[in-house]
Amino acid sequence: MRVKISHIVYYTCALVLLCGILSCSKHINTSGKTKVAKSVDSLYLKQRIAEIKSLNTDIFTKASFKGTADTAIVYRLLKPNNTKTKLPLVIVFHGSNAVGNDNTSQLGILAKLFASDEIQAKYPAFVLAPQFPSRSSNYVLDRSRNVLTSVPQSCLTTALQLIDSLKNNLNIDEKRIYLIGFSMGASSVINALALKPDVFAAGISISGIPQFDQVNVLANIPIWLIHGNIDTENPFDSDKQFFEEVNAKNKTRFWEFDNLAHNDIFAPAILTDELPKWLFKNKRK
Repeated sequence: MRVKISHIVYYTCALVLLCGILSCSKHINTSGKTKVAKSVDSLYLKQRIAEIKSLNTDIFTKASFKGTADTAIVYRLLKPNNTKTKLPLVIVFHGSNAVGNDNTSQLGILAKLFASDEIQAKYPAFVLAPQFPSRSSNYVLDRSRNVLTSVPQSCLTTALQLIDSLKNNLNIDEKRIYLIGFSMGASSVINALALKPDVFAAGISISGIPQFDQVNVLANIPIWLIHGNIDTENPFDSDKQFFEEVNAKNKTRFWEFDNLAHNDIFAPAILTDELPKWLFKNKRK
């Protein structure tokens, strides 16, 4: 039996906090920019994160995939209880601190949130969490903009081949394949969308570095950027500039969290069902 990751009172508190944020910010929509105030409920946040992290990782099966590259990648896969009908696939890309091949470190907050009983009950989906043996994205300076831009690495190509393989072997709704990631993984979300724009329905990038040489392509894909405005590890200015360039197509949502640094970004507002609710609204034509 899958272990529940939060008590009803915690989840109710999260919804109350989110509603409070929504009421304070009149312009939180499915697209456009919103500045979100920093939560002051640090005790709840610690409890909520602890509950999510306590999810039993045994619900994810272990496997590996080589593709056409010399180096295989390991991954974890959550299969929903009922797969008789086609279901979405959610791919979670991890940050650089989980690089390796232990096939466990990549199961962080995001993977466990989407695998939890409460989210699977409302948004059933396959959840794929690959682990990269090396960095999946690197950063260089975009001299014309004077901000960092991300460059995909070879192991990301292997992950994309893995997704193609799973599409052929699982009952996946190919019009509802979604990407989400944090830090390096968030940068890889943008890189993957640029590499395979016809595969994914939408993506969420949390504290990442975007890619600027495919702005015209990325502007047509539903993307949700989430970033703290005092992030110095993956500087906020890159996402700010990216949003300014893609916003004309009205496909991009941007949450700027006020006074949050890189590793503080998992605020109460994004630890409810807000992430899957937005993702699952999008369907590839």
